[in-house]
Amino acid sequence: MFHAEFYVKADDTIYLRPDRLAALLAKDRLHHRTYIGCMKKGPVVSDPNMKWYESSYGLLGNEYFMHASGSLYALSSEVVGAIATTNNDSLRMFDYEDVTIGSWMLAMNVNHEDNRAMCDSTCTPSSIAVWDSKTCSGSCNPIEKIKELHNTTLCSKSPTLPPEVEEEE
Repeated sequence: MFHAEFYVKADDTIYLRPDRLAALLAKDRLHHRTYIGCMKKGPVVSDPNMKWYESSYGLLGNEYFMHASGSLYALSSEVVGAIATTNNDSLRMFDYEDVTIGSWMLAMNVNHEDNRAMCDSTCTPSSIAVWDSKTCSGSCNPIEKIKELHNTTLCSKSPTLPPEVEEEE
């Protein structure tokens, strides 16, 4: 079995720089239970005719709690372990996976780490992921958009690797 410090969920409709994601995840953190992503809040959609309708809207009130956008987020291994050992009947499911995970993170009292480089709308020297967070879930036309982004210098320049950790002798 493999062990990882973090487990990442990423949609295939985003432009991802794994090298920059690795650098972010390699940072030292004070909290071992960490949830990293582009955190958001917003109105709960209670109209069944609207996109993003939430059938459990009555449980949520008018606004969603803080949770990461579903296109890309990371959970520390301690968080994933806690979820894996929880009785599944005790975990509430909502209509959308990002809201579901966010609700579990609240119940587990994890550290929420908001990182806007995980949801850039254009490539920058620090972009970890690029996608149309305001208009689409991921990129609106992912095949064309990902090819276009990969051909830009800021997106495709050489990898940014985490600094080498010197071993003590």
